[in-house]
Amino acid sequence: MKPFSLGAYLRRLYLAASELHRGVLLALLVLHMTISWELLSFAGETDLLRPSAYLYWYATTASTVGYGDLSPKSDAGRVVTALFVMPGAIALFTVSIARAFAGVSARWRRRRLGLGDYKAMRGHIVLVGYDPDRTPRMIAEIVADGQGHELVLVATQELAVDAATHRFVRVPSLTAPADLRRAGVATAERVIVYGPSDPDTLAATLAVTALNETGHVVCFLRDADTAGLLAAHCPQVEVVLTPTVELVVKALSDPGSSRLIAQLASHTDDGGTLYATTARTAGSFDEAARDLRARGGILVASCGAGQNSPVFDPDGQVAAGDRLFYIARTRIAA
Repeated sequence: MKPFSLGAYLRRLYLAASELHRGVLLALLVLHMTISWELLSFAGETDLLRPSAYLYWYATTASTVGYGDLSPKSDAGRVVTALFVMPGAIALFTVSIARAFAGVSARWRRRRLGLGDYKAMRGHIVLVGYDPDRTPRMIAEIVADGQGHELVLVATQELAVDAATHRFVRVPSLTAPADLRRAGVATAERVIVYGPSDPDTLAATLAVTALNETGHVVCFLRDADTAGLLAAHCPQVEVVLTPTVELVVKALSDPGSSRLIAQLASHTDDGGTLYATTARTAGSFDEAARDLRARGGILVASCGAGQNSPVFDPDGQVAAGDRLFYIARTRIAA
């Protein structure tokens, strides 16, 4: 056990006092309130000595509100208040408020610089990777969807984020587990991975799935072979590829189809949007379609629970828990 050193203890005490540590402020407050109470008692200010009355009077004095309903009556009490209570109480109150605002300001600066910690968040969406053209559009689409999820953006770039739509976490690498945990990846409900290149996206997706095994992970890839490799190792990840030749040929064969598909994928357009909900009861595809139609939606496909391949089967059956894909102007509840 390290021997006690009075000099070291005094140095720590001096540093705590010079930095206005919270413990020092609390000790000074208790000491000042105690001495003030003793002096007022000595001055015969009986109206101020009841605990509730004293706390109320001390608080209004320290905050300079001074309602005037309680005040010292004797000359000695007024001298004590003027020379000891008021200077000390006001000074302690001012220092406490300044320290509180400094803490809030420092926390805001840390978050703005991407140094915040969001491990305690639940049910949010994390965007891993930043593209100056696509990422702002993704954020706008998520906000326009109106589901109210909190957003955390993870990027290696230095970004000055003042937007109220999302938080920002700056990291040296998109694959570091500690940084991804700080961004709340482990507890996120949904994660979007979009790195500067396919290898970066692949590595970041593997890092994300290692931390989050229950959330829905979506990644954006440009190469079909890379997408196949990821699907083989992480079948739970939904991979989105860049527009393929099939979409180009479709636009050529059916003019306007590419614009329709873009509209169905966007929440910011005025037309219908493609949504997904969960079937609560079993029945036929036709029955589910009629139920959605009555609520303003058009059923286009269904997908079995735990599967990732929606199918259009008007003669098929829908089980409870299946996902139903429909087109509507706004999202419909399950």
